[in-house]
Amino acid sequence: MRVGLVFGGRSVEHQVSVRSARTIGEALQEAGYEVVPLGIGPDGGWLPRSVGERALAGEIDFLPESAGPVLSTFSELIDSGAEVLFPALHGTWGEDGTFQGLCEMADLPYVGASVMASAVTMDKLLTKRLWEAAGIPVVDYKAVRKSDFESQPEQVLDRLEPLPWPVFVKPSVGGSSVGVVRASDRDELRDALAQALELDDNALVERSVEGLELECPVMGYPDLEAAAVGEIRPGRDFYDYADKYLEDGAELVIPAELEPGVAERLRGLAVEAFALVGGSGMARVDFLLEPPDRPFVNEVNTIPGFTSISMFPKLWDEVGVSPPELVRRLVEGALARHRDRERIDQRIKAWLAELAAD
Repeated sequence: MRVGLVFGGRSVEHQVSVRSARTIGEALQEAGYEVVPLGIGPDGGWLPRSVGERALAGEIDFLPESAGPVLSTFSELIDSGAEVLFPALHGTWGEDGTFQGLCEMADLPYVGASVMASAVTMDKLLTKRLWEAAGIPVVDYKAVRKSDFESQPEQVLDRLEPLPWPVFVKPSVGGSSVGVVRASDRDELRDALAQALELDDNALVERSVEGLELECPVMGYPDLEAAAVGEIRPGRDFYDYADKYLEDGAELVIPAELEPGVAERLRGLAVEAFALVGGSGMARVDFLLEPPDRPFVNEVNTIPGFTSISMFPKLWDEVGVSPPELVRRLVEGALARHRDRERIDQRIKAWLAELAAD
């Protein structure tokens, strides 16, 4: 089977996507698939297969821009012969439902969450509101709209006063902790909000949780299952963009050193949180654990990092699912979901035809 491996893209996580694609490509080949590299440049243009091959071989770490209008480059996808697409597109224009919508319109099976689940989980504010309504524990937070902050900054800051210092400020939409700032007083909060609202129209302000940062992968279609739970021990004050990608100072603890029963509870919460937003395919669910054992679901990443040092493949490997087996399950799940969607579409059309005949 020909698997189109899609990577690169327009987001700030472009280079991480290239690294993830190398690991995924190797695993796909070991699983017996024919890998078709489908690189996307930082301008959104689809690139010739030869460019993608160079990136997967480690010859280049950053894909070039395409030559010409983006629409004209879609021939690279159309002519690829890919039977299913495996996206390694982290962040916007890949993890937010846009790529998934393209696949649905093109009638192509794709690995990962649906259009809806991808779009919802990319918006931190919307996701938290859904979890909160369903009784899933989330950290105390308040939302700030850009228009409100620009017109009444002091009133907005007054409204945030009930949250204890320090607080974390983050754009509602975005990945890899881009724009996330820790604020310890009113002046720092004002500056942090101004920065976050340059990156999105809404910002989240959350109370700080002094505890463990934990991650748990989830996978499956139609039923979800969870892997082991791992801990991130940041190399800085918190696990920000620099700590993730620039300094490599964080420590990964696999599996996390938790009290009996806590890991199992987190695994159940990971499945519940992802299922609530209509999730299937794959995701990494991130937690904060406040002593002694109070968990908060922090966010969901529907195209998690898949590099050789990423938690997602490592935590599945911890429970006996090797990278080749992992990608095989993901591809098979994508094909099964596509078949089910086709059956539903046919049922709807048959029902309408019966109505018309009556």
